[in-house]
Amino acid sequence: MSDDDIVAHFARFGYRVSISQIAFTGETVQDFREARLGKWWKAGKLRQDEPGLLRIEEAQPRPDQRTRDVIVVSFGSSRAVMGVEIRPGAPPLKPGDATNRYAPVMEWAHPAKTTAASGKVVKAG
Repeated sequence: MSDDDIVAHFARFGYRVSISQIAFTGETVQDFREARLGKWWKAGKLRQDEPGLLRIEEAQPRPDQRTRDVIVVSFGSSRAVMGVEIRPGAPPLKPGDATNRYAPVMEWAHPAKTTAASGKVVKAG
């Protein structure tokens, strides 16, 4: 699917988003279902729960995040997620990046960096 196709898919649910507001992940729709019930601060209202589709309104994944709608759509080997909190200064998602985990934290943050001297992983920003 092209970027335009993916954006149009979210528009069918009534949301105007750009491709840069959509996160892509290898996590399953089930991972998001489980995180919503077991890890999120407020689970929100479940509007659609089907194989390959999860639509939640007024969710608050963590107490320090705003309330928002979340949609997870399966496109085969990866999932497109609307509603991931994009932290200021976070870099754009790399095309085809399906390794990031969003379900528990719903945050698109600075990537972890390894310092050369210590070999320790530290959060940037």
